[in-house]
Amino acid sequence: MSKALTASLVPMFDRLTGVLHASPDGRLLDGGGLQHSLQLDLMRLFNVRNALTIREYLEGDPTVLDYGLPDMLGLSPQSDQDLFIWSQVLERSLALYEPRLSHVKVDVTADPAKPFAARAAIAAVVLLGQQLCRVNFNVALDARSAAMQAAA
Repeated sequence: MSKALTASLVPMFDRLTGVLHASPDGRLLDGGGLQHSLQLDLMRLFNVRNALTIREYLEGDPTVLDYGLPDMLGLSPQSDQDLFIWSQVLERSLALYEPRLSHVKVDVTADPAKPFAARAAIAAVVLLGQQLCRVNFNVALDARSAAMQAAA
């Protein structure tokens, strides 16, 4: 009788770069290792800018050459419309470049402590072995960069 494996494969990028600290054997990730791997990939994705406009990114058909986010310097965290656009951009980037996540929900709100920054709460589902697991990420955003925050 085989036992169901509750693990996920280490992503190829991590294997190629030698970033295996989330995996004890260099091949499989447990739940914590998968969460750490996803955090690293989200920070890579959210801190790269591509040459597309926000409209081209949301309405076009970006390729791997358009990895990252469009320039969002024109968005204000004080505008509800801009916060909605910001959440659309993040959801689109996850749909395009993070295939491990499904059922993604992104909620971007203004950061009350920083008038030029926002916070993104990302909730999604990821497959760990044959089991679906919920993952949550809190990301501090400004127009130029993103940083992972501790879960509240």
